[in-house]
Amino acid sequence: MDLLQLRYFQVVARLEHMTRASEELHISQPSLSKMISRLEKHLGVPLFDRHGKQIRLNRFGRAFLKRVERVFAELEEGQHELADLTGLERGQVYLAAATGRLLPDLLSSFLKRHPHVNVKLLQGTTQECQNLLERGEVDLAITHPLIQEDRIQSVTLLAENMFLAVPPDHRLANKGKVSLSEVAGETFIGLTKTYELTETTTNMCRQAGFTPNMAFECNDAEVILRMVNNGLGVALIPEHWWTYPDHSWAQTPEKRETPVYLPIVDHYSKRVVGLSWVKARYLTMAARELRDFTIRYFEERNKDSM
Repeated sequence: MDLLQLRYFQVVARLEHMTRASEELHISQPSLSKMISRLEKHLGVPLFDRHGKQIRLNRFGRAFLKRVERVFAELEEGQHELADLTGLERGQVYLAAATGRLLPDLLSSFLKRHPHVNVKLLQGTTQECQNLLERGEVDLAITHPLIQEDRIQSVTLLAENMFLAVPPDHRLANKGKVSLSEVAGETFIGLTKTYELTETTTNMCRQAGFTPNMAFECNDAEVILRMVNNGLGVALIPEHWWTYPDHSWAQTPEKRETPVYLPIVDHYSKRVVGLSWVKARYLTMAARELRDFTIRYFEERNKDSM
């Protein structure tokens, strides 16, 4: 039994498909099948249940896979640790994020102070970010809501209010604050369903007693605000969208207005953004630098907003 066999087993176990695994590994399917068979013979138990051309990881395979993944995780962490100790690593961090608008200022501030660090950014839903974190494919994750798992350490970066964005001539535009129930019959504009904010919007509206009529969905925050401003609907937005807006489109001679942002009085109109990492996993010097900088960055930002 060697590391190559274990790596091949790991890929086959993940895909549960010999053909796709052989394509990913750039090895012929017969050779891969023989490699897995030799591993099973060495272990003395079958790792897969076979039904014709279909294979499924069985209980022996699932138990063994946990150990194999731990082996590769330890080897990878050992490489990171040695690189830190020998100074060979030029600084690389893998960061997953479920929110985008908070990142440009954070990362530009970090890279000005640490220009040697290379940040690799992967964006997805909170669940996707958690999966990447647990599999060791990223070092850190910024998500909302907070990831709450025993083996994951999470800290709150930002606890912010949600606001209702309405067109300047909307019937509620001159109110100081609103309850979500007041827009139960309105058309909503939001991000596509691949974004966590869409689920936040749906959950908040349901707590207010209705299901939002999501007539328009897109993946661009500025487009959403422009559509609201043009009277196509209303939107629920996080506080940082309008506290630090980038309405370059609103500064043109043709369009100088922006939506009206109304505080929501309902107690559930908040969201929490957090930073997470796996407790027992070794973090490189670069990852530790980004983690500590991110926490300090938001502490200072939160003080400034008080």
